[in-house]
Amino acid sequence: MAFKWRRKALMLKAEGTYGVDPTPAAATDAVLARNVSLRPLILDADERTLVLPWFGNFGKLVAGKHVEIDFDVEMAGAGAAGTVPAYGPALVACEHSQTVNAGTSVVYAPITTGEGSCTIYFYLDGRLHKILGARGTVSMSLEAGRIPVFKFKFVGLFATPTDTAIITPTVSAFVKPLAVNFANTTPATLHTFAGKIRSLSIDQGNVVSYRNLVGAEVVSFTDRKASGSIKMEDELVATKDWWTIAGAATLGALTITQGTAAGNKVTIAGANVQVSDPAADEENGVAMITMGLDFTPSSAGNDEYSITVL
Repeated sequence: MAFKWRRKALMLKAEGTYGVDPTPAAATDAVLARNVSLRPLILDADERTLVLPWFGNFGKLVAGKHVEIDFDVEMAGAGAAGTVPAYGPALVACEHSQTVNAGTSVVYAPITTGEGSCTIYFYLDGRLHKILGARGTVSMSLEAGRIPVFKFKFVGLFATPTDTAIITPTVSAFVKPLAVNFANTTPATLHTFAGKIRSLSIDQGNVVSYRNLVGAEVVSFTDRKASGSIKMEDELVATKDWWTIAGAATLGALTITQGTAAGNKVTIAGANVQVSDPAADEENGVAMITMGLDFTPSSAGNDEYSITVL
């Protein structure tokens, strides 16, 4: 019997101990995902380059196995202000702290130590792929006229797939998002200027590495450089001189809020953002400008950006 590609389900749960399966449950840990892509077995291998008087392939020895999985989650609130959103465990497994302000907000900020991990279950029709010790990175995409999304990329430890009946997921904790547009999105303020934005993307930029050593098999965070890009309508130099700002490497704040009502709002902010390489573009005959963004921490560190669910 052929597998049906549309029959998929995803679950994710934070690990209490690294690499130990916490057994996600369909009722509490299912993920309402989009655009799932799986590389179910990636081999680290060493080729046997033997000295013999004939040509041939002498095989490889497998030294490590890991998995990569990518998926998107719609960017929305948690249903009630101060409640952890259903995608919260995924953000924590992408090297974020989680601060709950009861009745008000939940704030995610990058960290350098004390990082978490998760176990991911991916069902493809009648087969289950378990991914243990998963750690990842996330990017955020807000484009006018489209659904805003978190784009997750995880690396995890390999476990042999099993023939397992697909679950019936409970995804009611995931709030329906709002499209990015004039009514639903507070204009992004960049260096005190509120432009007419076509798109904003922010990439956390985690470096995530699979390591298989004597005495340890682990996925590790080894670096982070958050960056992004913004595209907006062009303006007079007198209105905003991006060329001088970019040329002087000036730092300034960025903030954008998606959503209008408590329980379904997400604010993304950075206090020290450097713009680079302003480029001329056009859209339907309207002059546009596209710029790169680099998010830099303050002297305190681990504060180059924040994600606040309101």
